[in-house]
Amino acid sequence: MTGKQSEESASGHRSVNRRRFLKAAGAGAAATGLAGCSGGGGGGGADTTTESTGGGETQSDSGTTVGNTDKPTLEVWLSYYTEGKTKKQYTDKLVKQFESETGITINITGVPYTDVTTKFRSARAAGNVPHLVEVMTRPGILAGGAGMVVNDLWESSTLADKTSDKIMAGHKVWGSQSTGKKGNLVTFPLGFRPYFSAWRTDWLEQAGIDPAEVNYKAGSLHWYDDIPGIYDKLKQTKLGQKKGYFPDTTGMKSSDEEYMSLYIPQHGGSMSGVVNKTGDKATIDTKEARKAIKMQKDYVENGYFHANSINTGDEESTTRHWAGKQAVNHLQDSTDLWGDYLEEQPKAMKNGTYTWGLPMNAGTKAALAWLPSLGFIGDGFSNQAEQDAAVKFLEWWIGDSNRAVQNAKNLGFVPVAPDQIQKEDFFAKTEMHKEFWRGAAMKTLKNFKPAVIPAVPGASAITYDIPRKMHQRIMQQGVSVEKATSQAAKEINRRLKQNQ
Repeated sequence: MTGKQSEESASGHRSVNRRRFLKAAGAGAAATGLAGCSGGGGGGGADTTTESTGGGETQSDSGTTVGNTDKPTLEVWLSYYTEGKTKKQYTDKLVKQFESETGITINITGVPYTDVTTKFRSARAAGNVPHLVEVMTRPGILAGGAGMVVNDLWESSTLADKTSDKIMAGHKVWGSQSTGKKGNLVTFPLGFRPYFSAWRTDWLEQAGIDPAEVNYKAGSLHWYDDIPGIYDKLKQTKLGQKKGYFPDTTGMKSSDEEYMSLYIPQHGGSMSGVVNKTGDKATIDTKEARKAIKMQKDYVENGYFHANSINTGDEESTTRHWAGKQAVNHLQDSTDLWGDYLEEQPKAMKNGTYTWGLPMNAGTKAALAWLPSLGFIGDGFSNQAEQDAAVKFLEWWIGDSNRAVQNAKNLGFVPVAPDQIQKEDFFAKTEMHKEFWRGAAMKTLKNFKPAVIPAVPGASAITYDIPRKMHQRIMQQGVSVEKATSQAAKEINRRLKQNQ
């Protein structure tokens, strides 16, 4: 980092403190006469003075509180950290640089996405929670009072002026669902991971389909008006005629049932998938949801989706796609479509094997997007200095344009400030970069409303377990979509009431 950049980061955080000071001063000026009345124990009252140096507070023998010059240490859980060498090495390097420049210590613990709920529950029971937890796929852990409301921290941060309103809309849904109060925030964004599609050009060539008919240049393809004709052509190719080869697949595996939150919004249903935006009622039995689930079933039966979609998730879809057994992969987000593909398929990425399109639609321009984010855990913070350190870390990491480029390059995160995609040279470095970032990623961010999975108590069961049982009833037991969704809705509503 250059000296100029260091000054900008430092001045950025000074502006946070200044804005916070001005807010506090405004409130304090109106309540000067109450200075000694608020609680705090002991009889210090108005005689107690505080000198904050940013490292917490200690009390001298005379009863006067003086500054503690120790720099805070933050405990941070990151799940993406466990997903590959590139992501881990990049994050380690990033944290080391921040620690060197600020003196603040960041301890990273990698916790796989599938383990976050269980490990967090145990940590909370033991009274040993981290300060910050990546909650992208498990926002439900913030419910039940675990998440700290961070409205003031967010509004006074430099990130508030840079971040796309579309991205923050999803964070507001999580804040509302997890705290029960509209307008609350409990998370800060790390980036944006929208779902869009990756097509194999060898399949397209055999089918006589120009890539421009399916990639970002074509706009969003319709699940009913466009896709069946395209998939029929793909089925008739030499590749499509091979045993075990399919145009596409869907995800019904237990750990990948978040795809209900992709299809339901695409069909005009809830922007929070299987529950409503306020998080108090199931929507999996609505007409929009039923249409989406019937589409999954019909596409399997028509040979458009893999015959074993009931046991498929993004990993299986991607592995088949890499092997050439599948024409299109719509079950991955930008991070995996960029980072994992480049790591595992570097030659194929660079020689034009793949082309990228927007998410599909069924009448509405809405689709699931992961919100890489850090949840602030209330019990993890013991003083204002730790909160300030957390904000400083995120401003430094996410708000800086150069690091936004590196986050995209190494983590696949779409920057929270969309103009960075247009301005930074990296995003047009090659035709591959231009097509991926300024084509599919930028157009998805501009044209689609991001839907999110629920952040409610019992979210793991509601997002994953109950929809899995529903799909098993439909696909393996012959239960009708109407009956299976009604049963799933009852189970979700029962779980929501249990946790109220």
